[in-house]
Amino acid sequence: MQLYWVPVSFQARRQNASRAAQAKTPAQAFPQEPREILENPVAHLVLAATLVIWSFSFLAAARLSQDVGVAGSLAARFVPVLLGTGLYLLVKRSFGVPRGAWLKIVMMGILSVPLYNIFFFHGLKTVPTGTAALIIALNPVFTALLARIFLGEPFGTRRLSGLLLALLGVFVVIRYGTGKPVDWPYLTSAFLLALAPLSWAIYSVIGRTLPRGTDPFQMTYVLLFVGSLPMLALTRPNSLSAVASHPRTLAAALYLAIPCTLAGYAAWLWALKRLPAGETAAFVFLNPPLANLWAWLLEDAVLKPPFIAGAAVLLAGVGLIVWPLSLKIPSVDANRDRSRGDKDRGAGPRS
Repeated sequence: MQLYWVPVSFQARRQNASRAAQAKTPAQAFPQEPREILENPVAHLVLAATLVIWSFSFLAAARLSQDVGVAGSLAARFVPVLLGTGLYLLVKRSFGVPRGAWLKIVMMGILSVPLYNIFFFHGLKTVPTGTAALIIALNPVFTALLARIFLGEPFGTRRLSGLLLALLGVFVVIRYGTGKPVDWPYLTSAFLLALAPLSWAIYSVIGRTLPRGTDPFQMTYVLLFVGSLPMLALTRPNSLSAVASHPRTLAAALYLAIPCTLAGYAAWLWALKRLPAGETAAFVFLNPPLANLWAWLLEDAVLKPPFIAGAAVLLAGVGLIVWPLSLKIPSVDANRDRSRGDKDRGAGPRS
């Protein structure tokens, strides 16, 4: 399944153009996508709404972690996800995963659900939500670096500069940007929180090696189901009753499970099928500013000048790594060649 939507009429034009490719220079061999294909206001609206939903996830996760602890938070969020994805797969009556891809699917499920969320919830017990949103934004940095090491993808001077800027920005945010004392417990929580985007980056790199023809939507719900299964071991009657007896805690758990995970993943994939992957990546930049806005409005968080400066440097570094992707109008042939690499982008929120 390709993640770039191309109408049938354009496919026909591509076939006609390929017959005349020998009469053209290499640069002219493949037609460019019409710009109107990239202009989909409904997809942009869905994408923006999804990012707004995800930006509240830091507040919800912080409340859940403080109320019932890390283990209780994992169970409260992912038992509903397990039920929802299980019902979906039961209705579909098919996993839709190639036989040779199951080991990778299991690895991706473990990385994206238990590991990512253990680090995520543990970090939010100490790290402010605004700072956490910026640390999570390091995901594209880790992904590009790991893709260079394990897949041989180009990194280059621009991305190296982005890596250094992002690391400088996160250092300034953690060291000077908050009113919390920078002691060992705080630094430990910040370090563990940084392992969340690292685990997602490993997940993304594995996703780029999945066999062609793997349905990204089906794959995402399968790995959510597989990754949520271990959460049953963390489910305790007293923790579930603690969640159910506090309306705000219950609301936080259901918000993370349904809008952020089940609906959010589906909306992200729906939009990615209609927009270039680089353009959807650019929308992720909405997450840290929005998360900090909600922290300022709802938690009376103080945004100090060092925090703002560090955030700007960090996002500039991430931008150097991912932003140029959204400035290109990819050809159909490039879309075909990159479809496997884009599946992992479609499979993932960062919340």
